[in-house]
Amino acid sequence: MNKIYSLLFFLLVSELLFSQKLALDKGSIQEKNYYQEIDFEIVNDKIMIPVTINNKTYTFLLDTGAPNLISKRVLEELNVADSKKINVSDANNQTNQMEMVAVKSIKLGNLNFENNVALVSDLENHFILKCFKMDGFIGSNLFHKSILKISLKNKKITITDHIKNLNPKSKASKLLLIGQQKSPYIKINYSLNEKKEVSEQVLVDTGMDGFFEMSNRAFSIISNENVIEELARSTGSSSIGLFGAAPQKEQVLLRAPNFIVNETIFENLIANTTEDNNSRIGLDLLKHGDIIIDFKNKKFYFEAIDKITLTEKPPVYSATLIDNKYAIGFVWDAAYKDILKYGDEIIRVDTFILENMVFCDIVKIKKFRKDNQSYEIEVKSINNSSTQIVKIEH
Repeated sequence: MNKIYSLLFFLLVSELLFSQKLALDKGSIQEKNYYQEIDFEIVNDKIMIPVTINNKTYTFLLDTGAPNLISKRVLEELNVADSKKINVSDANNQTNQMEMVAVKSIKLGNLNFENNVALVSDLENHFILKCFKMDGFIGSNLFHKSILKISLKNKKITITDHIKNLNPKSKASKLLLIGQQKSPYIKINYSLNEKKEVSEQVLVDTGMDGFFEMSNRAFSIISNENVIEELARSTGSSSIGLFGAAPQKEQVLLRAPNFIVNETIFENLIANTTEDNNSRIGLDLLKHGDIIIDFKNKKFYFEAIDKITLTEKPPVYSATLIDNKYAIGFVWDAAYKDILKYGDEIIRVDTFILENMVFCDIVKIKKFRKDNQSYEIEVKSINNSSTQIVKIEH
């Protein structure tokens, strides 16, 4: 929950607009009986992998919550014969038109993925995505005939076509693949005791910061089952999708006493709701164990210990970007409701003075806020431009 803002790259493509020639699930892989390990880097809490297109190596974000995507600059370097415009919704349910193209060859290591379809976006000029200096996304549709293992501990992904090559150390659960994008969904459970469990299908989204966000739709149902606790409500915005910041809405801060993924129980999960129709589990899940997304056989593995107690405390506030300024997104702690307001500009966090920082270096504040339970912030009121210093105590 201690995030600068929530970067959510989940995309939903309108399937009614696809031709048979340009379909997200029509690509193939040249190799048979394959096993490929690829090292990756973590850049600002994103998995970045090397990708080769036309004998040139690029840096792509591994995002299972999105389809393949290339930057406009990469597109200009390719000889693309087929393209069309389609409607796409981002993680905040904001819709826009994007170009969709066929890419003849995408190579990961020695594996050659042929005739895959990708969306096109001007990443170099996106106000947030430009900070990651990436050339595109590798999405869930690329792996629809493969098995993908992700190990944050080893900073390695493994791609194969036979699950026995991975020798899973845990039991599998069912994997649901949605649409041509082949978005991976798994069933998680909430419980108070052994006699009562409530389940939900959630998106496995490696492009999402943090551990978990629950959709408002799911909250409206599950909150009646007495397996989660409402901690606070606040009106504001903090998540940022491909098409910009989420609109200002009321969201809920919640606690799940027991959040179950496969055979692992997470105790004391703190999360917030989101405007998207889908609840989603993010990159922080991998801090607790390796995952195997078996697209080929529709199975999901989570290699972790049986019980994990999360120690993160409820946040005082969440931050966001408003007109390229670092600002208060939500105020969760009742003791601060009369002090901080949505839209108040944050001009200092402890020793970080925002006006002296390069815009893309604001992400450095994220780690500081996560690692420190007590610090000062200086804010400029959105109402009267006066400034005040506020002591944050978790």
